[in-house]
Amino acid sequence: MEENKNLTAERSLEIITEQIEQSRRTVSQSTGQALYVSGLCTVAMSGIVAIVNYVSKTPLGHLLWLVLPVIIWIALRNIFKNRQHEPTTIVSSLVGKTWWTFAIFTIVFFVLSILWNVIAPRLLSPTQMIFFDGRIGIAPTIMLLMGMAVTMTGHILRSRWLVVFGIVGGLMMFAWEGFGIGRAILVEFTGKSYTELYEPSATLTCLSVLLFAFVGLVIPGMMLKKQSL
Repeated sequence: MEENKNLTAERSLEIITEQIEQSRRTVSQSTGQALYVSGLCTVAMSGIVAIVNYVSKTPLGHLLWLVLPVIIWIALRNIFKNRQHEPTTIVSSLVGKTWWTFAIFTIVFFVLSILWNVIAPRLLSPTQMIFFDGRIGIAPTIMLLMGMAVTMTGHILRSRWLVVFGIVGGLMMFAWEGFGIGRAILVEFTGKSYTELYEPSATLTCLSVLLFAFVGLVIPGMMLKKQSL
């Protein structure tokens, strides 16, 4: 009788362990799928924005970034709508909140910067514009924020290479965009003026976002999906 009780207790513990492992795999798969889909949407949008900017010879294509969170939200909702409610772990929660925080900060900064860059030159004199440091550079700050989001994702997933990529990539892209290093290199190799290289340099910005999205979202998503198998 005592032996049957021990076997029942051992079996109960085994069942509980199996359920916990199954839940962990399910959560990992869901988190990985969310990162993977978000990364693919961002990669695709990067290509579309680059094409629109290049064809139109204007930066109007960057306005398409404002609809990206909506596209990602719709895509994820359609993917997960038929799935049962899944438990939330600290890992999945932190990863999701990290990237949604990045999205909120980026969108607000993007909108405010555009409003300032459009309105300020019409309201302020050239002298006042100099006092307020002129126009706001949008791309450098977004590159830095994206590098921080990738770094935080690496810390949460305990992926050292992802942490290093986020730090190095974020700072390099910030310098590339903010200090004009990228455009200076293009001027040196092409012999064209800064004005003539506006469209090519804007296209390189889209490629930078594409690279960050692939390494910071698509690859971690694939890693988590692989762990769930």
